[in-house]
Parts: sequence; structure tokens; C-alpha cells
Amino acid sequence: MSNQSDERFDDFPVWRGFAGPGWLLEDCEAAARAHPKTFKRPAASRAPKLAVGDLVRLHFLLADPQMTSQSENPRAERMWVEICAMEPGAFLGHLTNEPQFIGALSPGDVIEFEWKHVAQLE
Repeated sequence: MSNQSDERFDDFPVWRGFAGPGWLLEDCEAAARAHPKTFKRPAASRAPKLAVGDLVRLHFLLADPQMTSQSENPRAERMWVEICAMEPGAFLGHLTNEPQFIGALSPGDVIEFEWKHVAQLE
């Protein structure tokens, strides 16, 4: 699991490695294959059309045993990220939501993700 590094983008911390303390990004591509009738996501042909400023929804799976052991807590926080940079094979995006269950993240934090992590496009 990767943690927040000293790297900053637009003066916000960058989270690399698709995970951090208490969370990891869901592979939505795999989830859609496993549950094709109930888990819909954008077609892969949309990936090359993404640009800086676009909003994508990612699923941040709760990975803190204290949080996951409580049945009233969700399996994941579904949050929007605004793409702020594109790298070979990956994107960086500013978190636009205020997390309710993941204390390590804050609005503005920069999340590294791949197309497989995208659940929805706005």
C-alpha cells in the first residue's frame, strides 16, 4: 500500500499507488466483469477522450478493519475526482468530495488512478 508522499500538485498532497491509510481504489473494470447485470461503467473507448477538467467517479474501498467491521458503514465511498494531469497509463485528479469515512483524505487531495478505477463519468 502506498501512502501520501512529500510530492505535491497545485499545493495539495499526492496519493500514489491506488491506496492509502484505510482505503484502496476499486478495480471497477473487474467489478463490471464479475457483475455485468448490475455494475455498469463507461466503455473503454471513452478513456482516450478524457481530458484535464473532466470529472470521474472512483470507488474508495474502506480498508480499515475498524470501519469494515461495523455493518452500518458502507463498503466504499463513491467520490468524484477532477482530472488535473495525465501521465502515461495513469491520471491524477483532485478529490472534489468531503470523505465521510476515510479520515486520511481531504477535498483537493490528488489521487493517482487508472482507467480501470473509473466507475462513472460526469
